[in-house]
Amino acid sequence: MTFSRTFSNGFLIGLFIFTLANLLAAPLLSDCGLPAILGTDSCADDIVRAGFPLIFFEQGGFAFRSIFNLPYLGLDILIGLVFAVLCGLLVRWFENRSAL
Repeated sequence: MTFSRTFSNGFLIGLFIFTLANLLAAPLLSDCGLPAILGTDSCADDIVRAGFPLIFFEQGGFAFRSIFNLPYLGLDILIGLVFAVLCGLLVRWFENRSAL
């Protein structure tokens, strides 16, 4: 398998989409939204969460807790890389198919 410019473009697009999904998931999964992530919220019981599709970081609550799950972070990164490779292969397949 040779790495072409088409595969690289698809890989980078897939990586961008997965990174954007992770960045958008943090305020959506957190109890008080983006202000909770930035530390400027007025919620008494805010829980900040990060990670998509696996939540690898959680912090806050009335009974304060801080959880960082390194295996989930590793799996999250692996899922992102597999998604990016699949996007690259898909874009390359579409280009080869349209060239016929």
